[in-house]
Amino acid sequence: MIKTRVARQVPGDNLYFGHSTLTDLLGRETLTGLMAMAAMGRQPSEGERVVLDAIAVASTSADPRIWPLKLTRLVASYGGTLAGFGAGQLAMEGKSIGPWTVGAAAEELASLRDLLGEHFDDADAVQAAVRQRVERRPRMAGYGVPFRERDERMEALRKQVSDLGRDRLPFWTLQEALSVGMKEKWGAAPNMAIGGSAVLLDLGCTPRQAAALAAFLNQNVFAANAFEAAQQRSPLMQRLPDACVDYVGPAPRTTPRAAAVNKP
Repeated sequence: MIKTRVARQVPGDNLYFGHSTLTDLLGRETLTGLMAMAAMGRQPSEGERVVLDAIAVASTSADPRIWPLKLTRLVASYGGTLAGFGAGQLAMEGKSIGPWTVGAAAEELASLRDLLGEHFDDADAVQAAVRQRVERRPRMAGYGVPFRERDERMEALRKQVSDLGRDRLPFWTLQEALSVGMKEKWGAAPNMAIGGSAVLLDLGCTPRQAAALAAFLNQNVFAANAFEAAQQRSPLMQRLPDACVDYVGPAPRTTPRAAAVNKP
């Protein structure tokens, strides 16, 4: 038996997290809201939906030269849109690159929050905890911007968060304090992962939910590249240069029959 809170088909309708799709959700909910429900298990408010849209738009970085979008295009170039789309997803569930890193950044903020305990609202305690964390951690999820001084997506998200009046919420303010410390001590600028994680934690997400929701909200970049590459079917994308391929494994084996034939 499948145990699920996700959905159930009933006569004349489908339930999605307890809501009638045709009566409760149709005409009222958005794709962003449906994606949020997939990870959070509850329907977001209108204000929450706006900030989720801000994350989705700000994190749209669809340059096909970026890994794993490059993998998406390579696989889709054989003509399979969904094959390419799926291949890109399989490469993402880790702590190194892509929207799933939001989960690792959220773990950093959540652990810092736990360290503060009842002193979470004490500015001096926050600064002391941040200094302690920064001294020990020159590398931290959500920090570091390749090839440029700052992450323009993070800067845009910061403005949106401020405009929406969410810049004084607990995890956002903690992220800002940590970001100042990381920049001053190690020169590491905050990137979109730490900003997105703070927003999602302030929405009540767990780090695991934050990772999943960040990935769900980033599907457009994979969809666009998969669809285009499948239409182009570029021969260049269908074949990696021989110089880029190395075989790592056992030496070729000779069957007994071949050995007997080639025996001097």
